[in-house]
Amino acid sequence: MNFGQLAIRSVFILVLLFVLSLAGAITFPVLAISTTTTGLGIVNILSLIITMIVLAVIGYLLGRGIRSIKKPLESLILTYVSSFILGGVLALFTYLNVPYAARINLTWLGASWYSPWLAVFLIGTTIMIVFLVGEP
Repeated sequence: MNFGQLAIRSVFILVLLFVLSLAGAITFPVLAISTTTTGLGIVNILSLIITMIVLAVIGYLLGRGIRSIKKPLESLILTYVSSFILGGVLALFTYLNVPYAARINLTWLGASWYSPWLAVFLIGTTIMIVFLVGEP
C-alpha cells in the first residue's frame, strides 16, 4: 500500500464530498467550528482527515479486490456492492454520531422508502470511482 497515493486519494475524497455537500447530500459539521480562534479548529479538521483516511483505506482494499477478479460480471457486481459498503460506512459515521465526520443527508433524494438506499448508493459510487480509476 503506497501511503502517498492513499493520502492523495483521501484529499480527492474530501473534494468529492465537498462537491456533494454543495448539492445537499452531505454536511460537514467541522466547518462551522473551524472558524474559531482557538486551536480546536485544527484538531477538528485533523479528525475529519483521519475519518477520511479510514474511508480511503476501506475503499483502497475494496478496489484492489475488485481489480484482482478476472470475470467481468463478478467484478461488476462487486463494484456495486462495494459502493453500498462505502456509502454505508459514511451512513454508519452518521448514525454512530462520529464527531466531525461528514454526515449523509438520507432524505436528500426525497421521502420515499428507497431514497436513503439510493442516496447511500450514489454517494458510495462517487467515492468508489476514485479507487477503480487510476492505477492499473
